[in-house]
Amino acid sequence: MNEFYLSTEFAVVDSKVPLNQQIYKFLKKAIIECQLMPDDPVSENAVASKFRFKISRQPVREALIKLAENGFVLIEPKKTTKVSRISKSEILQGSEIRKALECHIVQLACDKITDETLQQLENNVTSQRFVAEQYKLHDHFALDDEFHQLIVKSAGVDKAWDIIEGVKGTMDRVRFLSLEYELTPMILTSNAHSKIYDALKAHDKAACVAAMEEHIAETKISLEQVIKKCKPEWFQP
Repeated sequence: MNEFYLSTEFAVVDSKVPLNQQIYKFLKKAIIECQLMPDDPVSENAVASKFRFKISRQPVREALIKLAENGFVLIEPKKTTKVSRISKSEILQGSEIRKALECHIVQLACDKITDETLQQLENNVTSQRFVAEQYKLHDHFALDDEFHQLIVKSAGVDKAWDIIEGVKGTMDRVRFLSLEYELTPMILTSNAHSKIYDALKAHDKAACVAAMEEHIAETKISLEQVIKKCKPEWFQP
């Protein structure tokens, strides 16, 4: 059995959130953070058995189906469900989608952003620099998401985050590999976010777009370089 299951115990975090959604979120995080690697088996029984109380396999099955729909696992009839290999084409497409969306969103935010949100962004960048120095991987990822989400919210297009989060999952798997194996310095992200913050603070639309476009382009180049350094069997075209 995968070591992930031997070292993990599932628990209901919020009784108001359906069980299948909690399992989906937990397994997605495990896949993105490389606790579950490409081609690792994901058994309904194994997942269900890790709960502190008895549950049916149905919510696990529903979570796996959603993971399959979003490209995180591969379900084949009469075969073991396993973690999908990382799609190179999805990474390239994700970069283009994020560039189109976030460059537009940061322009909207430039007009609407409040002093309160600017302070939140400044605090976020400061925290990013600290966790980069301490090499706190999970904190870095959380702050990265928070930074981009704050901009989306300040632009007044909250629903756009659902789209961004949907396309960035595959990118995040490689980003985590790059940081886990120290192939990309965390401080690069902090520096890029600092440029975006400075442009927003100055309410300079052109600078906002340029900084965001540069950030996403640099991320794409970094991911392509990481792919070349990782095991080829982890990836698919």
